[in-house]
Amino acid sequence: MAPPTIALRFRDTTPGIDTISEHRSVLNELGKVGWGWWKKTFEPVDGEKIISLLQGDDSIGIILVDRSTQRCFICECTEFSAPGVADRTIVPAYYRDHLAQIAGVFTMRSIVELRYDVELGDAIGEQTFLWIGTAPDPALGHIAKPARASGRSCVLHLSDLHFGADYGFRVQGDDVEIGDGRRTLTDCIVADLDRLGVTDDIAAVIVTGDFATHGTWNHKTKRAALSEFDALRSRLNLTREQIIAVPGNHDVVRYPPDADKDIRENAIARQADTDYETQFRTFVDDLIGRSWKASLNYVRRIQLNETDLDICVLNSCTIVATKWTEYGYVGRGGIDTIVDLGQQPIERPTFRFLALHHHLLPVGNVEAPNSKGVSLTLDASEVLATAQRSRVHVVLHGHQHKPKVTAYKNLPLNGEASNDQIYVVANGSAGAKNERLPAGERNTYCLFRIHADEVELWIRELRLDAVAGAQIFHGTLPIAALHARST
Repeated sequence: MAPPTIALRFRDTTPGIDTISEHRSVLNELGKVGWGWWKKTFEPVDGEKIISLLQGDDSIGIILVDRSTQRCFICECTEFSAPGVADRTIVPAYYRDHLAQIAGVFTMRSIVELRYDVELGDAIGEQTFLWIGTAPDPALGHIAKPARASGRSCVLHLSDLHFGADYGFRVQGDDVEIGDGRRTLTDCIVADLDRLGVTDDIAAVIVTGDFATHGTWNHKTKRAALSEFDALRSRLNLTREQIIAVPGNHDVVRYPPDADKDIRENAIARQADTDYETQFRTFVDDLIGRSWKASLNYVRRIQLNETDLDICVLNSCTIVATKWTEYGYVGRGGIDTIVDLGQQPIERPTFRFLALHHHLLPVGNVEAPNSKGVSLTLDASEVLATAQRSRVHVVLHGHQHKPKVTAYKNLPLNGEASNDQIYVVANGSAGAKNERLPAGERNTYCLFRIHADEVELWIRELRLDAVAGAQIFHGTLPIAALHARST
């Protein structure tokens, strides 16, 4: 067999289906099997180059990589066909009727297990296709360019704005009826920041998901969100890079609440049909200038007055093969990004924040199991453990429209090293109308003031009429910056 030329990433996402076993079953019966390339919408297509490698009697080696279970297989590939001309009889039955959704079919003569190649797995990352030996495009990787905010020390944390049907504030440019005292979100935020005397000290705005409502990314909703953030950036004198955008389950809707599609069928279809995610990606491109093709997991450094703040953004909306889409799941790509955060060079006193939408620790009094309920991130334990190893100080999230501050620290077992404590800060909703808030809750936002030796936190009520609301929390989090000598 020729040396491997291509790597294809896969994972088991269809309930009751083991991908390798299904393909080997067809291979054993027919002496060959078709392997579908489930290319993502935002990945480049290079089918002609693949076909040119398989002219005549030539064959190429392809390595199949499952990063979630750390498995590798090498295959001899003899042909690559476009979906419209592929022989559907050699494709496993569970996705035979979905060939129109894939980028092509590789015909394999063998599937032989290999020892997992960590470097190859890291190289392919969140892509489905990799030319072996090529360097990844840094613009599409996990490390975003730094944003400068010299002379500033405060970070604003918003969440669950719910532009669209569930949005509570006045929309930019809209007229309101006589007697309607609602103001725009920007007016209300700036009015409260003025009361604290920090309006000119905001270095970044972190939004931990649910920009939209129920995945409704129509022109009106998108325009309302972009106009509001244009106004907020103007009032706070921020660049686009100083806005940190995190996806929420209302932004990336894999299984609409009124969908009748079978879970298994939905899981197969969603492997390639990424419109549910592409709409949020293009919104982020418009909002902050981060390419719609880039990973939704990334690290951005904000260079503050006295310190650096490294913010690790996680996409916790990766659950597929279930109706439990209100539940969070970060997965391998996000875990790798937390590791990348821990490897960032420290040049000045540095704090590390993690930002995701779904919560990692209990927030509500009752977490009821329900297929359409709201509960913890399913891989919360791994996220927190990796965050501790990467020396994260604070985790930010939203999701349940309820503010809470919790300290997390696990005691070492079996001689493990002790890890530092992490503060988990849940912001309530900053934008939803009253009917969408839990009983007794109100719109809130968080504000951090970051000094070289401490972090100050406020949680404040955000009223729809810009009148002063309650101060829910104000205190200092006892955490210390990282220094170059301590890494």
